[in-house]
Amino acid sequence: MQDQQLKQRIATLEQAADDAKRACQNAGQVAQDLKECVTNLHSQASAAKHATEGQQSATQDSLRQDLLQLEETADRAMQACRSAGNVDPRLQQAIQRAHAEASSLKKELMQAA
Repeated sequence: MQDQQLKQRIATLEQAADDAKRACQNAGQVAQDLKECVTNLHSQASAAKHATEGQQSATQDSLRQDLLQLEETADRAMQACRSAGNVDPRLQQAIQRAHAEASSLKKELMQAA
């Protein structure tokens, strides 16, 4: 995967995580576990985005590791969403989108390895 394409995909993932965080803040009553998962997902996605910017761009290996962790966090967010029960539909959709982005990007990076 080309560097520019990777940066764009990570930016899309970070935007999806940002949307999930915003939806979580606007949803009212949200289970604490779900809030923590969304917060972690957002901070990891932001860190991955920042790792691709600037002078010291991250290596493919370190990004691959970051994305593995990010996908695990997205998995936990999906599980927390299912466990929480009555979750705001916008929050649920935002989490699903972030999870799909993380999974898709991880698969592409693993195939390129």
